[in-house]
Amino acid sequence: MTNFRRDRAISGDQTPTLNDLREYLAQTPAERASAETNSLMRLLQEDDHLVFLRSETPEGQLCTEALQRHYQQLGYQCRVEEIPDLRYDAHQFKVRGLRALAATMARVVRQQKQQHRQVIINATGGFKAEIAYAVLIGQLFEVPVYYIHEAFKDIIEIPPLPVGWDYSLLVNYEDFFDWIEADLRSESEAHSWLQGVPEAIKILLSEEEGYVMLSPAGEAYLEAYRFELSLLGQSVFLSRRARDYYDSLTPDQQQAFRKLIERVARVRLHNNIAQMRDSDLLIFPQGRRDERIVFYMQDEQIYICELARHSDKSYDCLYERGVHRSDYDEFELWSPEP
Repeated sequence: MTNFRRDRAISGDQTPTLNDLREYLAQTPAERASAETNSLMRLLQEDDHLVFLRSETPEGQLCTEALQRHYQQLGYQCRVEEIPDLRYDAHQFKVRGLRALAATMARVVRQQKQQHRQVIINATGGFKAEIAYAVLIGQLFEVPVYYIHEAFKDIIEIPPLPVGWDYSLLVNYEDFFDWIEADLRSESEAHSWLQGVPEAIKILLSEEEGYVMLSPAGEAYLEAYRFELSLLGQSVFLSRRARDYYDSLTPDQQQAFRKLIERVARVRLHNNIAQMRDSDLLIFPQGRRDERIVFYMQDEQIYICELARHSDKSYDCLYERGVHRSDYDEFELWSPEP
């Protein structure tokens, strides 16, 4: 609306109508109309889909509706996503707005990539903090981020870096992240969960107004993790011994192993495995845990040879007996039910 007021010589307290803005966009060269149209004219290709993310403000609604209708008139498919709590008073913006922006942007990128679409992020029009999180999301999802200021002639590309991301924290503490994301949690509740966990987890959290929640970076990181999970094609197979042991357990014990089997399937996303002593098999998880999975990987598949626990001495018996990959030749595809 800044350029509209400038070109139409109207005061800042006058709000244009939707038709005013649509007419302005139709009659004004894209490079002059706004930073958004200036950047999009350099990025758009035929058959592109546009997703506009807007603030929860009257101005945001008006501007994105005008842009949506303008680009639909030009033949593009468009939709608008409102960012809950993204309002521009300083406290609201810091506490909830940025978090909601990061979560929504990351979710949209994840969903589009899961549909095998080529995604780019146009961060033009955002504040510096918003652009920073757009760049982070671009890095996490390996998509380019573009930005142009109204005073610039050229658009700037921020390409994804050739680095891998370690999702060990999310794999190993998935129960905690599911819990913290599900609802507002008081500081006392959250601190009871956080006793003894790595300090790195706290980087992904923020404390505001007596509650602990995912930080904007935590929201983005969690959505990127979910995208990586969707790419995993590994199947899990159980030996007859592992299935018989599982079937002998109580429902609660089976539930504990089901969660571990789900996580061992994500072995490429974490480093919580170890080589079994005097064996060619692997152990998951490490650390203070009653349950253990003994397995190997072959041809992108996971073969679970043994399920065992410390509490019933079955894990100790494996070491006493000695176990090797060659001891197991009969496997079935894992299913939680017999």
